[in-house]
Amino acid sequence: MSKIYLVRHGETDWNREDRCQGCLDIDLNSDGIKQAEVVAQRLSTEDIHLIYCSNLKRAYRTAEIIGQKTGLSITKNEGLNEIHFGDWEGLTFGEMRNRPDYNYNDWRLSPHTVEFPGEGSLNNVQKRVMKYVDEIISQNTGKNILIVSHGGVIKLIVLGLLGIGLEAYTKFYISNTSVSIINVEKDRNYLRTLNDTCHVITGAPKRNFF
Repeated sequence: MSKIYLVRHGETDWNREDRCQGCLDIDLNSDGIKQAEVVAQRLSTEDIHLIYCSNLKRAYRTAEIIGQKTGLSITKNEGLNEIHFGDWEGLTFGEMRNRPDYNYNDWRLSPHTVEFPGEGSLNNVQKRVMKYVDEIISQNTGKNILIVSHGGVIKLIVLGLLGIGLEAYTKFYISNTSVSIINVEKDRNYLRTLNDTCHVITGAPKRNFF
């Protein structure tokens, strides 16, 4: 059996501003660094063997802080990068609602049917992400793996590993430096923890996500 630990990066200024970050390389803010330090402390008591993260600064910096606490090296790969949203990146969610190529109700009710700039669809993104995640798991049988990535990507990994359809994409939220854990066994995968934020510093409001 393997455990897959999924941690979203710490907070950025664009999270606070409700901006679509996508693949733009935004770094952690001061609260994000504190969040990463706290989740690193929490994870230091877990039996984690490997750390993987996206190429983007906010995820790598979070993973780096965890790696310093756990003594583990980090493997970066663009397969774990956030969803690429093309022209939407950098816009606030309020600005996105004024665009003719964005429909909030479609995202809320049927995200699996939505086409968007950049990677085009959730199905395309999930194929890209799960190809790499499946490789990680197959190459590290029986090991416990930490993946530090992004809110959208973590949701796609959870759905992919549990065999749940993409229509459930907006049915749950992934907070900054939350911990989700999935057990991977020979005949089944199952969810142990989802979006656990008991360790996260308080005071930051819940952010929009689409």
